[in-house]
Amino acid sequence: MTSIDPAEVPAFPVYTLQISEDREVVTLDGSHVPVLDGEDFIDAGKRAIVAKLTNQHLGMVRARAIDASSGQAWDMIVAVDGEFLDLTEQQQAEEVIKIRKQRRAKRLFITGASIMGLLALGGVTAAIVVANQPATSARAYTPEGVGATLPAAPPPQHSATAAWSHPTKAGATVNLISPDRLLTADPEGTVTGRAPATGQPVWRGDKAPENLSSIHQGTWAGKPVYTAAERNELRLWPVDMPYDTPSVAPTMIALEPGQTARTDTHTPYIELGDWYIRVPDAAGALHDVMIPPGSTVLDVAADGTITTISATTIYTLDNQGAILDEKNFEAPDNTSKYPTRVWLLDDTYALLAWDDTERVMGVLNTETGSMLFSGTPRTIPTATEPLLVDKEAKTAAIGATAILYGDKSALADLPSADLTAIHSTTVYANTNNGPVTMDLGNPEAEPKTWPNYRTEDPAPVLVTDDAVYLVATQLENTTVYRSNKTP
Repeated sequence: MTSIDPAEVPAFPVYTLQISEDREVVTLDGSHVPVLDGEDFIDAGKRAIVAKLTNQHLGMVRARAIDASSGQAWDMIVAVDGEFLDLTEQQQAEEVIKIRKQRRAKRLFITGASIMGLLALGGVTAAIVVANQPATSARAYTPEGVGATLPAAPPPQHSATAAWSHPTKAGATVNLISPDRLLTADPEGTVTGRAPATGQPVWRGDKAPENLSSIHQGTWAGKPVYTAAERNELRLWPVDMPYDTPSVAPTMIALEPGQTARTDTHTPYIELGDWYIRVPDAAGALHDVMIPPGSTVLDVAADGTITTISATTIYTLDNQGAILDEKNFEAPDNTSKYPTRVWLLDDTYALLAWDDTERVMGVLNTETGSMLFSGTPRTIPTATEPLLVDKEAKTAAIGATAILYGDKSALADLPSADLTAIHSTTVYANTNNGPVTMDLGNPEAEPKTWPNYRTEDPAPVLVTDDAVYLVATQLENTTVYRSNKTP
């Protein structure tokens, strides 16, 4: 039999066994588990876990069993050969030891934890696991693909050779999810977090979404997570998993027909319709909340509070839906309903759109409840068009609309193009005439190309103060390149 060492078992994935309130049904991650005559629910669940481990080619996995009739839950580790380790007593003993240490030292030792919620059985439940993570060791790293010739012309003042380069998935982009982590997609479909300057991999996650820019960093049960809505599920990856774990499997929350998930908020949530949303509580347990009818969600904060906006009022709700505060809101002229679409620009400002008697867009200061400005765009962006934001410069672009919301505030139309990146007041885009830049400060100016480009050359997918990133296909191989800015 396998000898189980909890320290060697990754914190994710976490399988969830759910025993129904009437104790007649057991599910594994939402799928029905048959129970043989005279068989214990947990034994049936362990048998189902072993079958799933075999199908997924995994050696062992953490699992949490939840008895809905009593509210009790216990953690375990199950190996593919059927070996089983109950973690509940171990966790209780560790907790006692920790409390004694706290009393003796009179200080709090904080252990690394990954807390995830999971939707199972079509109801609202949570799977929560707290696991100490081994410290990742610093390793010497030599950048790969240094000096590779870019197969496309970079913008002016950028090197024609790569500071580093890596194979990537065809059609993929990149995502600077934080100042110290760049997300790329590996050809096999994993998402890799890299140090931007060197390309060193520092994190990997399974099940990369089709569009990496759809991944946002948020909070779940007080812990940082990467989150993305993909097809019919909400995916959550722990941010702090060390790279020593080969690849982090996301916790997946199934979405039922008609449900959608929003991930650009500080805490992701699920839209249920009929003025109901599904949000996690402080422990990560999902529950349904009714928002004020005639309003739409602006944000779900890291502390669980919910902000919604109607045609005339901004509401602040607690995590259970009780109204904590109301602010009068003066909507732009020619609007009579709540905004049809909402995008967060940063922690203070939100972009709102109405498609009412006229097309209207504007920027709202979410702290004061006042509109910074509004205007009538040529078109209202669709929900699937990517929002490009430079938070430091307070500039943004989406679809055919440019937004400046700093000292100079304006809403302007851009020429039709496939927008790819933004930096300061410059937007990069692909057009039928090749890659171009557009100046948000002068949106009526003609788009500019740069020297040595070919019509098929791609525009950068990311531009920072010190580099641009290109994704190009050559001889059926797709590669992401970093090109440093030259003096």
